[in-house]
Amino acid sequence: MSAGTDFVAAVQGLAAAVAATADDPAERIRLLAELVRFRPEDTTGEGVVGDAMVVMQDAVSALCRRAALVELARAVAAASPPSYDEAVAMRDLVCGLLDEEILATGGQDDEAVQALRILKTAVANDLTARAADLAALREVTSAAPLPALVQAYRLYQNLDRADELAAYASAEDPGFLPTTFRALGR
Repeated sequence: MSAGTDFVAAVQGLAAAVAATADDPAERIRLLAELVRFRPEDTTGEGVVGDAMVVMQDAVSALCRRAALVELARAVAAASPPSYDEAVAMRDLVCGLLDEEILATGGQDDEAVQALRILKTAVANDLTARAADLAALREVTSAAPLPALVQAYRLYQNLDRADELAAYASAEDPGFLPTTFRALGR
């Protein structure tokens, strides 16, 4: 192995390690998205050495972002969004980050652009297909705060879904859900 190959493997390992720090799939996706968004401050230098530093920083930055994008695609593939809305939001987030990276190439790296487009298509197709089978979120309103059990029966005729409603409503106390919140439509 060469030093370059070892470095690439280390960067890929770093992205995988960041992903492994989160047990929750949503947190894993959030962490990796932050890593993809990271941009180092511009390097300044004079002459040939300064120019070389800029080129090296840009190359390493692109490598880090792309490794994080690959790991992000893996995290999304393993995630199970509970609603149509969350699947679409996940798709839009990842595809937006992939679009940003495609634009960041500046048309200078055709192979990278092609690989990023293939990855974007795979992510978009996967999440779109999975979203089609999920319930959309809907607005739930009531005249007064009601217990989660009452709302679960009212909406779904299923008391077992009370905890789910309390989570969607971000209720501090499941005995008093807010008068307006979003929850699964079915």
